[in-house]
Amino acid sequence: MIDAHVHFWRLSRGVNTALTECMAPIYRDLEPKHLEPVIGRHRMEGVIVVQASETLGETLYMLGLVERFDWISGVVSWLDPGSASLTEEIAGLCRDIKVRGVRPVRNDNRSIRWMTDPGLRPGWSALANSPLVVEILVQDWRELDLVHDLLLRHPGGQFVLDHCGKPDIVADHFDGWARSIEALARHENLACKYSGLSQVADVERIFPFSRHVIECFGPQRLMWASDWPPLELKSSYDTWIAQTETLLGDQSKHARSAIRRDTTARVYGLR
Repeated sequence: MIDAHVHFWRLSRGVNTALTECMAPIYRDLEPKHLEPVIGRHRMEGVIVVQASETLGETLYMLGLVERFDWISGVVSWLDPGSASLTEEIAGLCRDIKVRGVRPVRNDNRSIRWMTDPGLRPGWSALANSPLVVEILVQDWRELDLVHDLLLRHPGGQFVLDHCGKPDIVADHFDGWARSIEALARHENLACKYSGLSQVADVERIFPFSRHVIECFGPQRLMWASDWPPLELKSSYDTWIAQTETLLGDQSKHARSAIRRDTTARVYGLR
């Protein structure tokens, strides 16, 4: 397996503004040394590390970790599509083979309405036309339709939707989310992280959401991911692995392989 989405942070850097003391289980340093025993236990081939702060310095931090831990397969950097030096920043990131994508985020994307600003269209075009994968973090599934508009403008780029669009499984808000996911999946240049589902212990409650995202995107556009450490706020790595075994139990061997590793390797161009 390849874990397509993990984060690392060191609180003393002072840049992880989305973290607060109320997030007690994860409000501490969480770096590769903390994850290594877990991925070793589950025989992970590698992980994709995704930005956890809205700074360019975050990329240097992640690339420094790459030098020490060879199981980090790729890095997804932060970039601002409104940056006056976006062209140069993209070119700089593309010089390091471990940088496989970018994730534009503002204010932890509590709302993604900022992405619809017409003034950002040249920046989104530059990102979509680059060799980098563009990841979209949606915190509120009710805003998934805004992603649809973005993809309509940029049919040529490779985009990834994080965490199945953050469905609300606890409140069982299925229908609206399901319609939005079905519409988004029609964009063939959009893949999806198979994560964000381990919100409850009862797999039966998760199953309709899992089945829908598999039916809409298909295994060839789904990537298994943990979203560790935020995963620890509602679940655990071991629990999500066990739930995955059940949720994917009715899939073919080929489909399970695609979701667990092959799609990630292809979309991010991993060697």
